[in-house]
Amino acid sequence: MGLSDGQSYAWVMRTRNGAALIDTGGDASGEQLLAELRQAGLKREDVHTVLVTHGHQDHWSAAHLFPRARVLVGPGEAEVVRGERKLHSLAGQFLARFMKAPAVPERLEEVQEGQTLDVDGEQVRVYHVPGHTPGSVMYLWRDLLFTGDSLLGGGGEVVLAPVVFSESTVQNLASLKQLRDVPFTRIADGHTGLTSNARLKLRALLK
Repeated sequence: MGLSDGQSYAWVMRTRNGAALIDTGGDASGEQLLAELRQAGLKREDVHTVLVTHGHQDHWSAAHLFPRARVLVGPGEAEVVRGERKLHSLAGQFLARFMKAPAVPERLEEVQEGQTLDVDGEQVRVYHVPGHTPGSVMYLWRDLLFTGDSLLGGGGEVVLAPVVFSESTVQNLASLKQLRDVPFTRIADGHTGLTSNARLKLRALLK
């Protein structure tokens, strides 16, 4: 289930004892996110895990609202979330300068490339895809790949985020090569929603 706050998506992965979120949107109050979770029968205490795709504030601002949740980020990305590492892209600079810094989640942890996470009985594989930000990651759950902003759908294909949003589109594209044979069929990205036949579309992008 995908929830959009008008800025970016939060994705809900239901598990046997609650739910995990993939990203939490850019509204630090989480008003719309919490309302939609309630409509789905979920309380904030039911969220046990937050998987953050990257450190741009529009993807993790509401993570602090789930105090029981482990908040997982990619390699080195905790420094970005804490404001200890500055990003150089125009969008990264804009967010840092003009958006009020959200509260940093208390249970912030880093994951590593190739790690398989046990998320309340669901197996989630981590892929480190530096480029959009240094610690950008994707999460593979079953046939669905949560890509954040490192790979976006739109117009019947998959594309990279515009250059102003990324630290390095060249590195981003290079990182995607490891995904050629990953067993996903769909992607759930940070801004456009679900894209089907996504691995075939990625291979076309990489040609």
